[in-house]
Amino acid sequence: MTEYFQKKLFYNISLEEYHKLLTCLKARERHFLNGETICSFDGDFHSIGILGKGSALVVRYEVNGLRTILERLEPQDLFGQFISYQGNPMAGISVTALSPCDVLFIDCDCISTPCSSACFHHTQLIRNLLSMISERALHLSQRVEVLSQRSIREKLICYFLQLAGSRHSQEFTLPFTMVDLADYLSIDRSAMTRELKHMKEEGLIELQKKQIRLHLEGA
Repeated sequence: MTEYFQKKLFYNISLEEYHKLLTCLKARERHFLNGETICSFDGDFHSIGILGKGSALVVRYEVNGLRTILERLEPQDLFGQFISYQGNPMAGISVTALSPCDVLFIDCDCISTPCSSACFHHTQLIRNLLSMISERALHLSQRVEVLSQRSIREKLICYFLQLAGSRHSQEFTLPFTMVDLADYLSIDRSAMTRELKHMKEEGLIELQKKQIRLHLEGA
């Protein structure tokens, strides 16, 4: 379980303290294959998951069968209703492995209720978790900004500008396939493909598979 150590949630915690915390938090590790459901955010899920290896998608399936991608998870990212989406059996929200994944699950109650000695490393863990929740709130506000755009082009441009800003470069690689990108932006894939073609023809973007370069002056 050392791949989870000294990153985000366990930042500024020694290796010795980290191993003590694993017992305190009732930590358990599981491996998931590509396409497997890691968890469902229903009323019975009361843990926080830390992705150690691989990547995953948080998805919601509507009653009509349509899929919406809420976010993509990479190593060291957290997920769970305690820090993100409300646990509701009718919500249809789950985490699905996009590649083989190793996940560390920890008990939410063990985090929110420190041990009787109120040890420093448990206090530090709570500080780290609050910091990560702040990062998550920023990510969700950026997603709301994208989804609030009225047209497909406006959604694409807003999202591309966010990616360029996070990478400090006008050239970047999309973290999604085209199918997943359409589901993430909640738009029709065929209409999105047509709009990307128009944007290429107008010289707004260069697009080669998942590689994009922006030329958005005057867009």
